[in-house]
Amino acid sequence: MTYTPYASDGQCMTPDAIAADIKKIAKLGFTTIRIYATDCGVFEHVVPACHEHSIKIIYGVFLEGNGKGPFSDHANEQVKDIIAHAPKDSVAMVIVGNEALFNNVCSAEQLGAYIDHVRNQFRSAGFPEDIAFTTAEPVGTWEEKGAALCSHIDVFCAQIHPFFTATIEACDAGDFVAQQLDQASKVCPEAAARGRFVSETGWPSHGNPNGKAVPSQEQQNIAIKSIIEKVGSSVCLLGLHNDMWKPAGEFGVENWWGVETALAAM
Repeated sequence: MTYTPYASDGQCMTPDAIAADIKKIAKLGFTTIRIYATDCGVFEHVVPACHEHSIKIIYGVFLEGNGKGPFSDHANEQVKDIIAHAPKDSVAMVIVGNEALFNNVCSAEQLGAYIDHVRNQFRSAGFPEDIAFTTAEPVGTWEEKGAALCSHIDVFCAQIHPFFTATIEACDAGDFVAQQLDQASKVCPEAAARGRFVSETGWPSHGNPNGKAVPSQEQQNIAIKSIIEKVGSSVCLLGLHNDMWKPAGEFGVENWWGVETALAAM
């Protein structure tokens, strides 16, 4: 499950609220959380709570435009932070960049070189050699630009959101995610053979329909159940809570991906 320690107003959550969230995530049976960056007390509050509940962490190095891409101070500081503060046994994976190619932050060659650099930094600092380093992109971006990354990633991760395909109903979400992961994995078969994962997926509980894809609590319940049944061990669900601090986006769904209610209904 992804986890961002932001309150509904976009400010950092309190330590008690973070501790309660991680306890809830553990109780729901999740073994791993994915974080996107290192802000808002990740090392002070999120990591200790995860340790208490034996939850591993997929750490993220967030890359963005305006001089904050690969090899920038912005990126390098995050890498240094993780190396300095993450317990070596807490790291499930490191994802360098989140849709960086999709958002035209950098080229595939620049991203590949930076993934190698980050891996070398961790290895030099004594982190276990079996930690996988990779990146996360949508299926279309992997197919269009991703081949240049194959020799730089240890495992394969794709972002797959069935809601944004207008022909997919909630009951078909799991089959769609499985099919898309199969399709995308063909871009980098060697990395996929070592491990292939969906780094983000889910279904919104509120907003406007996209063709056959309808956002409602009932439809989210159906979609999440379908995804877990079909590909549960390979996916990272998008968030426990709704993210009211985000812009509403197309179809007005971007705030409404929290899966807490859907999981409770299973």
